[in-house]
Amino acid sequence: MLDFVIQRIEWIEPRANVNNQMVMRLFDIHIIDHLDDILIGKPSKLIEISDYLKPLIDNIPDFKTAIEYVFNYKIFISHAESRFDAYELAELLDVRTCTYCNRNYTNTVIKDDGKKLTRPQFDHYFDKASHPILAVSFYNLIPSCSICNSSIKGTHKMTLNDYTHPYLDNALGDIKFSYKYSHKSKNGLKVKVVTPDPSKAKNTIDAFAIEEVYNSHTGELLDLLRTKQYFSERYLTILKSNLLKDVILSKEDLYRIVFGTEYDETNFVNRPFSKFKSDILKELGII
Repeated sequence: MLDFVIQRIEWIEPRANVNNQMVMRLFDIHIIDHLDDILIGKPSKLIEISDYLKPLIDNIPDFKTAIEYVFNYKIFISHAESRFDAYELAELLDVRTCTYCNRNYTNTVIKDDGKKLTRPQFDHYFDKASHPILAVSFYNLIPSCSICNSSIKGTHKMTLNDYTHPYLDNALGDIKFSYKYSHKSKNGLKVKVVTPDPSKAKNTIDAFAIEEVYNSHTGELLDLLRTKQYFSERYLTILKSNLLKDVILSKEDLYRIVFGTEYDETNFVNRPFSKFKSDILKELGII
């Protein structure tokens, strides 16, 4: 990422169409020595830098133009063969489901011949319109699905005091999925998301409409309820003791095979619905 930004800085003079002498002086004073903080600083440091530079960016048009030219997200996410880009970042992070909803896969797929096919979107925790200096900052790029990032969050403004940050907070650990019966739904079931109220977790759940989105998946909930109804809460024990008695399987492997999700909380991000199914299965007494 540093090489990408340094190259863009070097191209300001011939390509950015600004007052080069003034802009380069501002970069020398305010940007160059702080590139590490801008690119890999923790979120609290990022917002400190952005707030400090905001008056200059807002009031000096050429400086704003140069900032947007150097820290150019559209260029960063464009396919590149010889420089670090969004695909390489996504591949290095290897986040397999949406960081916000744990509902959609966000795998990065690159063909053997190098053709780049798909990757997660990157949500800007601090929106890039208000914080252009943070447009390619690592801690401001959150791997997410298109529904959470584009369809639901959009330009919603996030702050560290009011919302959880996926790289800092245990966002999934601060919520609990549950359910209730409801005559308003087609199958009589409603997913509930329980959080402390007020809390950053509650604000985040509301911002991404997690409860509403999960209520489009009450079929998953119904399957879990039927598992208990038909096989009792000893479902996994029965499987292990009878059908799979000669098969050597760990508890985690058995759970993954049966429910298609992860057992260990640290691995929830690897498979969709892992947090949801874990909470419901615990409530039902199956795990």
